[in-house]
Amino acid sequence: MPMLPQRTCSEPMCGGLATPGSSRCPKHMRATQRFHDDQRGSRIERGYDAAHERLRIQCFQRDEWRCRGCGWEPDVVRECRLAGIEAPPFEVVLEELRQAKLAGERHLHADHVVPIEGRDDPRRLDLDNMQTLCDWCHRRKTFKENGMRTIVRMAAPAPTGRADRLPGARCG
Repeated sequence: MPMLPQRTCSEPMCGGLATPGSSRCPKHMRATQRFHDDQRGSRIERGYDAAHERLRIQCFQRDEWRCRGCGWEPDVVRECRLAGIEAPPFEVVLEELRQAKLAGERHLHADHVVPIEGRDDPRRLDLDNMQTLCDWCHRRKTFKENGMRTIVRMAAPAPTGRADRLPGARCG
């Protein structure tokens, strides 16, 4: 399959090459992600503490480390399943998932079926409100929940009135 030519970064005055599947170069993708992360608070502030981490592992194990949306599973789990042996210890699978996430590759999320409203939401630590989704299915679900249409490539959110809301965002 032929490769599409790389585009230039959509940030004004940049000229760098956009990451395939994105409209921004790696530098501006990181800046946009940092801005987004600063706005939404730390994982602990959002309710993803030690209790949630334990629930997350229970969710993955209950779902046999497989995405409920499309059936994708980490390589180490698939290889064990195909060999007819038990899945490896959860620490081994979690390490593979961490490495995949850091490399920008497919990984798993413990998703809240019904989105939570914050740390005090009783559904936050309810295993029946959790499902295992790969990052592709999780992104699609999140887009739908936020009223955004699902697109093939991730684009930065459109500016909403003020030009200083996103780094390099333009209005008008």
